[in-house]
Amino acid sequence: MICPTNRIEGSVLKKEIFMPTSNTIHTIAHTVAQKLNTMLHDKALSEQYAWWMLEAITGQNQAALIAHQQFTLTTEQQQKLDLWVHNQLENHEPLQYLIGTAPFNDLNLVIKPPILIPRIETEEWVADLVKALQPLQSAKLSILDLCTGSGCIALVLAKALPQSTIYATDISPRALELAQENARRNTITNIKFQQSDLYEQLPAHTKFDLIVGNPPYVTEDEWAELDPSVTQWEDKGALVAEKDGLAIIERIIAHAQNFLRHNEHLEEYAIPSLILEIGRTQGRAVAQLMKDANFSSVKIQKDLSGNDRVVYGSVTHVANSPHTQ
Repeated sequence: MICPTNRIEGSVLKKEIFMPTSNTIHTIAHTVAQKLNTMLHDKALSEQYAWWMLEAITGQNQAALIAHQQFTLTTEQQQKLDLWVHNQLENHEPLQYLIGTAPFNDLNLVIKPPILIPRIETEEWVADLVKALQPLQSAKLSILDLCTGSGCIALVLAKALPQSTIYATDISPRALELAQENARRNTITNIKFQQSDLYEQLPAHTKFDLIVGNPPYVTEDEWAELDPSVTQWEDKGALVAEKDGLAIIERIIAHAQNFLRHNEHLEEYAIPSLILEIGRTQGRAVAQLMKDANFSSVKIQKDLSGNDRVVYGSVTHVANSPHTQ
């Protein structure tokens, strides 16, 4: 369930979470960051969030704000800043939902509850994939992004590969509406959206050069331990899967080769055919699922924190059987 945003009178906010209205911008940012750190317990992240809020509220980037020796918030800006800090501390509302946007790679995406907020761990491996695909910018690839959510992965790939066609699917119509809004916002046109339960509603005999996805992979036990900023705000269906988080990943892998075609250009540059984001302890299990499904060159990629994050594999041949679920 999504918690409603509480309306707090300005006088109460000033008493509980007073922010200096006139000072150096560094002092204002530091004051905000100190408040946030009581919840986030991460000084660097708290400082980043403080600057994001100030940028969003003032309409100026960090460099422009720092250029002011003295900085004065308007009454309206102060009230919004106080309200945003209050909603994070008291209502556990994610900052991205408060601001309404989030950066992802070189895009700025609209973010609305309860659609999954893009994570830095996803941004990391997508950036690596874009770099690997740079030699194929002029190629006409067909790429499928399963469980697209806000559209973050599909849109980054579509922008990086303007001659290719990206297919973005999700079971949630609300997610697809947001992904389409993000495509319009970023003027990206080489992407096709399809409401689909994984492969089920795809056009018959569709083949792709590459399939990527960030499917639900959180276990029920992990969900119970997550921060309220996740459990009270984001769509559980976009995060949690049965069978220890592997149920949807199993379905994707089991039928992937029915929708893949071998691509010599991808093989030449050692780019895999299937790339899936996973949970931090699922690497071995998912790698084995790919091997059992006859994928080759199966590898586990860790994120910057050293956790399993992506498993990928390649096809040396494709299935000739009809599309089945």
